[in-house]
Amino acid sequence: MSKGVRAVVIGIVVAFALSFGLSLLYSAAGKPDTMQAVLIGCVFGAITAYIFGNLAGNRSIPNASAAQRSEALARTPPAGRALLYLYRQGFVARLAGLNLSIDGRVVAQLKAPRFTLVAVPARQLTLTAAFGGLAGPQNKPSELVIDASAGGIVVVRITMAMGMLQGSIRMERQSDPVAARQALASMTMTPADVPEI
Repeated sequence: MSKGVRAVVIGIVVAFALSFGLSLLYSAAGKPDTMQAVLIGCVFGAITAYIFGNLAGNRSIPNASAAQRSEALARTPPAGRALLYLYRQGFVARLAGLNLSIDGRVVAQLKAPRFTLVAVPARQLTLTAAFGGLAGPQNKPSELVIDASAGGIVVVRITMAMGMLQGSIRMERQSDPVAARQALASMTMTPADVPEI
């Protein structure tokens, strides 16, 4: 069963169970208002289906250990390469996994607040961020061209902004990568699917 279908099924189960439970409570209280019970059950069922639909694009990804995080934050860039730290902050859509791609290749999925590390060639790269599941159509994908030609350390902060009809993904390169990398020490690390390109 796909995650989208599962979200609908869970929503229907919640709607039915809540409607049935409220009908029993109303009957016990002497106010048999079945229509109100069904309406409340349907509203909560729809909300449940919507939430689970938004999370349908999530993958099961373990967190890095404290040792892996410490090692990642202490790394020095190899010759001819750059270390690209990607971190996500904010409350909006924090549980929905954000798929990150470099030059069209998916490298990681991040929830908030989390970070990941990818070793990349010292050249210009295109970072793309997009949601999967029901959250995908509700948020515009975003692209950021990164010039990593000098090598070294590159840190990119990713946040979400809510819009009237669609949310937007904001990505910005941090001007002080050393300080930004130090700030990641208190954040959970998600290992990259592709730790090196």
